[in-house]
Amino acid sequence: MSTPSNLRHTQTARPTSPHTPQQPSRSGNTSFASTTSPGSTFRNEDDAIIFELGARWLRAGFEGNGTPFCVVGFGPEESRRVGDYRGWIQGAAGNGPLPKPVNAEDWVRDYELWQPDLRKVDLGLLEDKIERLFRETYNQYLLTDAGSSRLVLTLPSLMPHPLLSSLLSTLFSRWRFPSITLLPSATMSATAAGLRSALVVDIGWAETTATGLYEYREITTKRSTRAMKSTQQELGRLLSRLASGEDHETEAKDDGISVGFAYCEEIITRFAWCKPRANDGEQRELELPAHTVLIPSPTNPAQDFVDVPFSRLAEPVETVLLATGTPESELDDEEKSIPQLVYNTLLALPPDARGTCMSRIVFVGGGARIPGLRQRILQEVSSLIERYGWSSIRGKAVERQRQRMEDLRISSQTNGQKPKPTSENGETPAKDEKTDPSQEVPEIDFVEQKLHRQNKDIPVPIQGVLREVESLGAWAGASLVTSLKLRGMVEIEREKFLQHGLAGATRDSEPSVPDRRSGLRAGDRSSWTLAGWA
Repeated sequence: MSTPSNLRHTQTARPTSPHTPQQPSRSGNTSFASTTSPGSTFRNEDDAIIFELGARWLRAGFEGNGTPFCVVGFGPEESRRVGDYRGWIQGAAGNGPLPKPVNAEDWVRDYELWQPDLRKVDLGLLEDKIERLFRETYNQYLLTDAGSSRLVLTLPSLMPHPLLSSLLSTLFSRWRFPSITLLPSATMSATAAGLRSALVVDIGWAETTATGLYEYREITTKRSTRAMKSTQQELGRLLSRLASGEDHETEAKDDGISVGFAYCEEIITRFAWCKPRANDGEQRELELPAHTVLIPSPTNPAQDFVDVPFSRLAEPVETVLLATGTPESELDDEEKSIPQLVYNTLLALPPDARGTCMSRIVFVGGGARIPGLRQRILQEVSSLIERYGWSSIRGKAVERQRQRMEDLRISSQTNGQKPKPTSENGETPAKDEKTDPSQEVPEIDFVEQKLHRQNKDIPVPIQGVLREVESLGAWAGASLVTSLKLRGMVEIEREKFLQHGLAGATRDSEPSVPDRRSGLRAGDRSSWTLAGWA
């Protein structure tokens, strides 16, 4: 009797050695992912990975997604070495009171990756932190090999060159990325809002920047040191005085802070707010001091609670971000309040770009989440426009001249006479000049009338009014741009950077428009430029 071939093969086959079952591909093109996991996203192996790097947080994810895959912070817990169990022995770092008051700068140093002043920054230690940060992000969250996919970095255009060089050197030397694309944060924030032109106000950690964009191009950028770092330090001093029982009007003798960083950050996230403008909320301002809120005690936040007047929690925002009570003449160019910073940035723009940008103001950054702050900034900017107009000339003589013109206008209206026309400098025209309104016949522009009839169905863009536009953030804008498969203006190749570093970039002040298909400039395929980072 013959044995079936399949049975004979089974009987004679040798047992195989133990092995790991083959896992499905990460591309997501499996029947399980498509049928039982409707919320999963399909990703190809050649999809780019986008990193948004700031002084406090790192956001990472894959292109095409609306939100980052993970948000990683910097702090003592993320910098612990192997065998360091202080996080379990002493509890969570930064929640309890400190053994003794520390300086405000030393208080925040362990929670930020870098500082704008690089004179006190150890670049070697910074490179090690960057290497550990990227390695753990790939291994714990992204679950893919570093260097196998395209890398896109979203960075502020005001990043110092030594810091940018350290970042690129670490990534190119420790991983085999073929190229790295740089995208400016301000432009990506405007792109995520669906705008081509905007005024992006980034209330970040170390500084606040206001960037004027026109057709995706940065025209002007101004910055101020009044940001969330100074605000949190001011709140730390306030909570330290409350813990010691001092009166809030009494100035502390030293600059020490005795409360934990994490505790202070939790308070500013949950309770910080901004008061409305005085003439808009005087009655509300009278009612607020009577209200109190219950917050964890600065001395024992795990068990005790204290009552704090709600108006006290708005003092750090008023003092730092809005510079309330400080004359403008005493502020340096890098210490302007946020409303003054926004106004000066609009004043530096050309008139046509100014009318477009002031109607598309985008607030981003951690400070933009403070309740009432964005509305207060727009109110203060509107007040500055009504007071000074769009003239950069200041002084008592100009104020007296404007007052005389206003008095002349009021007196003419009171007497029923039409005020005489005056020039910008307040002078009346000569008698021989024609001032009869009947002789001033407006000219008819037939071309404008024809264009108006043809384009009457096209909506007129909003210009010349202060208006805020919401944005999804710089990371979402970078994800949208990268998913279009367009090469950026700044695409740094590995071999060229390792040979010359940042010195190998060309210094073109006005780089030409890139080709839409290749992203390279016409007739130039060997050089690269830093564009906005130059």
